[in-house]
Amino acid sequence: MAKGTIITGLDIGSSKISAVVCHTLPSLDGQMEIIGVGSASSKGLRRGVVVDINLTAEAIREAITEAELMAGINIEVVCLGITGEHILGQTSRGVVTVKNPSQITKDDVDRAVQSARTIAAIPDGQNILHVIEQNFVIDMDNRIKEPIGMSGSRLEANVYIITGNTSGIQSLLNSAESAEIPSVETIAVSPLASAKSVLQRDEREVGVALADIGDQTTDIIIYKEDAIQHVIVLPVGGQHVTNDIAQYLKVPLPMAEEIKLHRGCAWTAWVPEDDTNPVPITTGSTPPKFISRYELAQIIEYRTVEILEGISNEIGEMQLPGGLVLTGGTALMDGLTELAEQVLQLRVQVGYPMELKGLSDRVNYPMYATSLGLAMYGETLRREEKLKQARRSSSAMGGVFRRIKEWFGY
Repeated sequence: MAKGTIITGLDIGSSKISAVVCHTLPSLDGQMEIIGVGSASSKGLRRGVVVDINLTAEAIREAITEAELMAGINIEVVCLGITGEHILGQTSRGVVTVKNPSQITKDDVDRAVQSARTIAAIPDGQNILHVIEQNFVIDMDNRIKEPIGMSGSRLEANVYIITGNTSGIQSLLNSAESAEIPSVETIAVSPLASAKSVLQRDEREVGVALADIGDQTTDIIIYKEDAIQHVIVLPVGGQHVTNDIAQYLKVPLPMAEEIKLHRGCAWTAWVPEDDTNPVPITTGSTPPKFISRYELAQIIEYRTVEILEGISNEIGEMQLPGGLVLTGGTALMDGLTELAEQVLQLRVQVGYPMELKGLSDRVNYPMYATSLGLAMYGETLRREEKLKQARRSSSAMGGVFRRIKEWFGY
């Protein structure tokens, strides 16, 4: 396989690091095939932020090695995901005068976007990760998605800018370097990657929110008219539910996690109060204790409602006909979608990564939404760069033809 046809999404989560290796199929117009998957228990991170580079690098190496063995290749470049409550988003607007009012060009668009980027108030200690076009306005008229080729003298670009803490970004890159990854092709915020693999265009068009509930963070991204409206990372996730269970039952965290995954339910309405199947709790040599499944659901529901209310606060008054899509490791908990519908008064569904060729069955779980989305995002950037190169070549050729015409007096 040619080097330029391989792309790997590397998701650095607080509890799990996962790598998904994809091969672009040149004969199928950019379609991708999953050829390798690897995962490892995450170490060295807290709420999505690296706090121990060596431990993080060790976990990255483990996930990468597993993916390489499955794919039968050496991974040389990755698209790296980043999350954490330091991820911030803001809208910005840039205005330029069109050089030739009879036809707006790519150069005019680029200048308008750059203007929006330049005037944005970037907080100290933050670096720009993404500048994403929302829409454009020509001569104070209606918003449009694609202004190139239209006429007008004034072009306004509305963009969404996503930033991350400089030291957090550098620590993540240092971890990848310590893991001996040869090259990081790009960095993308995790909610953007999750949306790439889960959401359909018609959902983004009508308005939809996606919440990726991870171990220690919840990534939220909201779309309307196929444009990002809001991105935020909340410092709460499934691990907080586990902590509550451990404290209430006075058991170790691994046992609390096991109880949550296999006997837990997010909504008490789903568990009869007279449930006759108590959950046994054994610790060491002491006789087993029991807790009713209803009481366990009460513990889980309390914290889960807090997470869902946080999501609701971020959605605010926005009208989202597409509802809420839940993904991430916590999304499959019994009763979660039903509880979310009660709290948010929205249609709620679990989001699975879209199916690709190859090993789709290995990643067809919400916890792989980000890693697969990162690979898809990296491939999209490659295609966009190829288009830019083609445009430059076409423009240069057009210049040659114009000169030829002038030489011959056309």
